[in-house]
Amino acid sequence: MDGSSGAPAPRYRQAGPRQVAGSLDTVAEINQQCLDYLAGLGARGAGPFAGQEAAWAALSGTARARLAASPYLLVDAGFGDEACWRALVERNGEIVPAPRSAAFFTGAEASDFVRRVFMLGWHLAHANRQVARVVLGMSPAVAGLFGQLKLRDLDWLAQHAPDLVRLRWEHQPRVWQRLLRAAGHEDGEQLTHVSLRGLQLMAADALASLRRPATAGMTT
Repeated sequence: MDGSSGAPAPRYRQAGPRQVAGSLDTVAEINQQCLDYLAGLGARGAGPFAGQEAAWAALSGTARARLAASPYLLVDAGFGDEACWRALVERNGEIVPAPRSAAFFTGAEASDFVRRVFMLGWHLAHANRQVARVVLGMSPAVAGLFGQLKLRDLDWLAQHAPDLVRLRWEHQPRVWQRLLRAAGHEDGEQLTHVSLRGLQLMAADALASLRRPATAGMTT
């Protein structure tokens, strides 16, 4: 990846309402893919959390659409982890970092899905960092690092670091239990309440990432 330090800082144009709406549509599309994938796992008796397989399998298409319209991306790619992304941006092109953990999303379409997540992060880092902060939990430092990436770097990431893309709150099954339950209600009031709680959790994560030393994190 090209982490040139002598080049002038790029100038970013603030996106207008139409571009923001388009970005949120993309968030919903990626969320829908994620939920379809997890519902499919549930139908096969698998899933991200033990004991929730039936709930995922029972998630209707309408409920999935409601949940997909959440005001944030339901997956994460370490968008708040400056150390991780600094290591990736400054990597030597001949060194491929060892996987940090098993990839969360697997299968025939996983690579395209993972690349779409990276592409969304790249796009918002260029077009609207405020939206990136809200819907992705992307810290300003990570947005600056993403701004240095080229499109070919996104291909590299999808191939060599797919494990970065994971389900948001993958270690908090109760959050997902509440989301699934709320998505099943037609009035949407419960889902709105739970979604606001999700934004609070993301804000707390963002605050924690600001306090985390930039040297702590993934190494190559």
